[in-house]
Amino acid sequence: MIKVAILFGGISTEHDISLKSADNVIAQLPRDRFEPVLIGIDRDGAWFHYTGDAADVVTGAWEEHDANPIVLIPGRGEGARGGMLELVDNEFVELDVDVALPVLHGQGGEDGTVQGTLEACGIPYVGCGVLASAVCMDKDASHRLAAAAGVRSPKCEVLWRGASEEDCLAVVDTCGGYPVFVKPARGGSSIGVSKAADEAAYREALDAAFALDEKVAVEEAITGVEVGCAIMGDSIHGIKMGEVDEIVITGDGFFRIHLEKDPGANTELRCPADLPADVMARVREAGRTVYEALGCSGFARVDLFVTPEGEVVFNEVNSTPGMTYYSRFPQMMRVAGHELGEVLAELITCELHR
Repeated sequence: MIKVAILFGGISTEHDISLKSADNVIAQLPRDRFEPVLIGIDRDGAWFHYTGDAADVVTGAWEEHDANPIVLIPGRGEGARGGMLELVDNEFVELDVDVALPVLHGQGGEDGTVQGTLEACGIPYVGCGVLASAVCMDKDASHRLAAAAGVRSPKCEVLWRGASEEDCLAVVDTCGGYPVFVKPARGGSSIGVSKAADEAAYREALDAAFALDEKVAVEEAITGVEVGCAIMGDSIHGIKMGEVDEIVITGDGFFRIHLEKDPGANTELRCPADLPADVMARVREAGRTVYEALGCSGFARVDLFVTPEGEVVFNEVNSTPGMTYYSRFPQMMRVAGHELGEVLAELITCELHR
């Protein structure tokens, strides 16, 4: 039986979303081959081995029960073996895991920090590596690499916390004028993202984004339909794609799937997307190009726009896409004929055979 350390929670604003993703992953993990080892990370960044009822993960109640603290020991290979230790009855003992599956979103989980920690400890893990995770998380860096690979990206300028008012206003013109999108430059979802149609809204958007990140991206607002590509694998061992999906907005102007009381309140997800065959082919090609240019491996979701003229424009990459019951990545793979349990099994098996 392969022991899979499922990492959930974390320090980011997407902590609760991670719990929902982990709940679905735990439920779908094939138990005839894999044994889940639940590793919860609280909002302060402390790691725990939770052995209670898995149903307590999604509610956050796992933090209210006794769980053994975890420490990670650097070291790789024979003679310098690293790994996880848990504190049991005031004594540290080795926690036996074969592979880690981070189900962490946002800063401190999806940005390469956890991936680097696992590598330093010699623990194999599913998903993008350190560099790809960091690059995907950074809107500025990912846009530059996508553009260098030949995929059109929105005009984007970066502001740092404390930037002068003159500099803040100047970047709007560089991005083509209002409306613009204002985003935490190293964010993983729509949290902290605003669409500003005038200066007053722009100032509010900057305040909201700077509250979450000292680096903020101001982007050209692309008119078009947002589409996504669910991708698995890597450029060496081969790539598999799910069906392309399409987001139809019915609410406040951009995608907010993580409206917790009603995830689909302002959106309709169509999968497959309703696109002409030639446009669909270019979307898939652009998604694959970006995935490879950013060095992705394991799995990721590449989001793009399709303009009314049929131009394909890069938006962002989620290197650890949502895995909730309503998330896009599992749905795109399912429509392509791959249930989440099968996908997880393939990801884990491929990582262990690298």
